[in-house]
Amino acid sequence: MKNSTHPVVSAKAQVKTAKARIKMMDVQAIAPADIAQLVILFPALQGLDAGLSNRLTHELQWQRIPRGTELFTGGSPCRAFPLLLIGEIQVLRSSLGGREIELYRVRSGESCIVSTSCLLGETDYPARGVTLSDILLATLPRSLFETLIVAHPPFRRYVFSLFSQRLSAMMQRVEDVAFQSLTQRIAALLLHTDGDCLDTTHEALAGQIGASREAVSRTLKKLEAAACIKLTRGRIGISNRRKLSGWQ
Repeated sequence: MKNSTHPVVSAKAQVKTAKARIKMMDVQAIAPADIAQLVILFPALQGLDAGLSNRLTHELQWQRIPRGTELFTGGSPCRAFPLLLIGEIQVLRSSLGGREIELYRVRSGESCIVSTSCLLGETDYPARGVTLSDILLATLPRSLFETLIVAHPPFRRYVFSLFSQRLSAMMQRVEDVAFQSLTQRIAALLLHTDGDCLDTTHEALAGQIGASREAVSRTLKKLEAAACIKLTRGRIGISNRRKLSGWQ
């Protein structure tokens, strides 16, 4: 008798399938199958006992939010723990003079360390968050977040692992700003871009790397004059990666 075999679905394939199904969700009529897709994206929520699973189903809040929406601002209260299912969020810190620097971005399958810090420390937001695309967001109310931290070790490990990863990334950001020239930072950012162009404005790029718009514009024109990039309205094209890498 032949042994029946079943194809093994990789975790990456499961996540891809979950994201495709999540895009089709009706946030006004969430079903248990929808919760199952969320758990695939956030494995720290697997293995909940019956009570916590029931609370997750009934207390989780779902929202579709358009691009360009300000989700929170400095000084506003934090009332929930966000789980980003679809889209991208930019988190920025502003100076008294009005300049901004990007702290990090939150992408599909991730959460926000600033929100986590505010919930754990019972403080208001010290930064602002804005959607860079249309997003689908699920949020855990504060009470459920606190219960999961205490009662569900995988979730607790996830939250503190998130802290560790973001802290390392932000330390690298501080090192880059302190020890690299603006040209080096812009070249590195462009070289890490998928594809041969970056759709952004000089002002947005300035906020992303923590510099003035004027300084960014001068640097981009220098790189264009060196035949590394091509500037058009709202887009930076990479003309020669080898030349551009020489500026890192």
